[in-house]
Amino acid sequence: MARISFVPWLQVDSISSSAILIVGDAQRLTPYSKVLVFQKERSTYLGTEGEFNDYPIFSQETPEPRALTPLQMNIVNESKFIKVRGIAIKGVDTSSIIQIGSNCLIESESRFKQIRQVQRK
Repeated sequence: MARISFVPWLQVDSISSSAILIVGDAQRLTPYSKVLVFQKERSTYLGTEGEFNDYPIFSQETPEPRALTPLQMNIVNESKFIKVRGIAIKGVDTSSIIQIGSNCLIESESRFKQIRQVQRK
């Protein structure tokens, strides 16, 4: 007879854009986010502040990480059940993941450009 595992409590105060909270197994998780922020002294939006294509950070190819040394892993799961007695998380930010369970593939990307505009007198 299989035992059923449970998470007695999980408290998350804030989850941001394109972030994932998952309890259980997943095959593939791919959060992706592009953020363009204009911080101004006055909160006036003209509609011409900018487009993603105006900034190279949003069109550059993301470099793939390379292992510096060959890696060989042997994973032995002593039990297929996970028991968690409590988690308290203040926040999960853009394109990040909180997962209780297993996963085959995670591809996460976040691009963020913040522009501060100061009124000239």
